[in-house]
Amino acid sequence: MSSVAAASPSTLILVVEDEIELSRLFIEVLGAAGYTAVPAYSVSDALSTLEHQHFDAAILDVELRDGTVFPVADRLAAEGTPYLFASAIYSQAIPREHQEAPFIGKPFQIDDLLLRVEQAISGLRLSVPVA
Repeated sequence: MSSVAAASPSTLILVVEDEIELSRLFIEVLGAAGYTAVPAYSVSDALSTLEHQHFDAAILDVELRDGTVFPVADRLAAEGTPYLFASAIYSQAIPREHQEAPFIGKPFQIDDLLLRVEQAISGLRLSVPVA
């Protein structure tokens, strides 16, 4: 399916996405790639989850039902947890303090998502966002 190296089953990914079907797709794809994914469907849900669990990385949709995801990104950044944005908004809408995070535009190819997750975990950056 992907040329990205298989993840350790202990690699825990937070998936913050309010579209249930897309969240399920993320979880299925990440699981098939060897990651363990935990869903959060809102900013408040994600922040509550972060109170009780540490993650190796996170995938963040930007616009959620209860606001933008930036408080979650702030929390992850403060904890040193890598994250990426997967959103239909333009990458230029990301606040300056989060511009260095990988960004993948919706719609996207599954292999591109997995590559961005691996890059976020390993700390690599591509110079051009995936459109």
